Amino acid sequence: MPARPYAPRGATFTRQLRTAPVGRRQLLRGSVALLGASALAPLLASCGDGEPAAADGRLPIDVGAANPGTAGSVIDPIIAKFGLDAEHGLRLGRSAGGGPGAGQDQLLTGVLDSFAFGPLGAVQANTTGHDIVIAGPQLWNHGRWIVPEDSDVTSVADLRGKRIGVQPASSDTYRLAALAAGVNGIDFAREFELFPGQPIANLALYERGDLDAIIAIEPNATRLVAAGNRQVATVSAEWQRGTGDSAPLFLNGASFRREWLAESDEHARAARALVALRTEANQKIVDDPSLLATYHEAFGVPADEEAAIALLPERLADIYPTVWDDAVFANLDQQIAVALELGILESEPDEPVYETLT
Repeated sequence: MPARPYAPRGATFTRQLRTAPVGRRQLLRGSVALLGASALAPLLASCGDGEPAAADGRLPIDVGAANPGTAGSVIDPIIAKFGLDAEHGLRLGRSAGGGPGAGQDQLLTGVLDSFAFGPLGAVQANTTGHDIVIAGPQLWNHGRWIVPEDSDVTSVADLRGKRIGVQPASSDTYRLAALAAGVNGIDFAREFELFPGQPIANLALYERGDLDAIIAIEPNATRLVAAGNRQVATVSAEWQRGTGDSAPLFLNGASFRREWLAESDEHARAARALVALRTEANQKIVDDPSLLATYHEAFGVPADEEAAIALLPERLADIYPTVWDDAVFANLDQQIAVALELGILESEPDEPVYETLT
């Protein structure tokens, strides 16, 4: 294949491709899976961020650090603005995390008490020896198919055989992109030349002209559109088109290890409070989408990207779910059933991967 001409599309994301510094406590917590919690407990305590109940009676729960440049990164400033942690009686731990893959691994190993999982990821975890349960909503799917402004592509089908930047194959975003393609008769892994990777890395490749399209998540997709790129489809709309389902496509929700939930009444109460807190934070956004523009810096959108900031309320307001009901459960069940049919999942779970905490 001849070398592709170098066709840079900007430097919005290329200049952000840096490794974030890792704090001492985060490094120690990330070692729990290797050395064991008992071996590291004295070291963690020495960092001055232990886990006893706060003097004000708030329940501690470690949910990990917010990952910059993702749709969920706006939640922390909203929690702070409205005092939602105090309102719900929680002390939120932010000492670990570091992205969907890392955060999910840390939940599985017990480093975190809660992290976001989607139904397909939860099934994958539970059929390989874990017991994860999704207990409340966090995000609807926000994957967007983006192409350069001068591209002649008008649909996902037009991109067969093209170079596509995607999230890591272990991510819920990747699985749902494959699912939405599959219900429209497209074999995601075979019919595209996929370049899996972390969002910022793939965005840098896209800006350099090394990719024909990218499945970008928010707010990065909005930044690309504001810079002149075109959105040809959304993963959620592709799912709806292929299934006839008009409901939003569920991406992920607040998840816990069943073992941790059953350990104590304090854990169960903290989990219920966390679900209520996140649902209320999402409702604040639904009620006042301008919050998304106000806290653009939490998204990683700098002040000089005025066009992107103006688009945030319009493009992101409808990706924060506030319901946890039978309609959502039907969507989760359908995702799992279709994924089994398409071979995206190899086996079904022994029990539902979702529940309502009582």
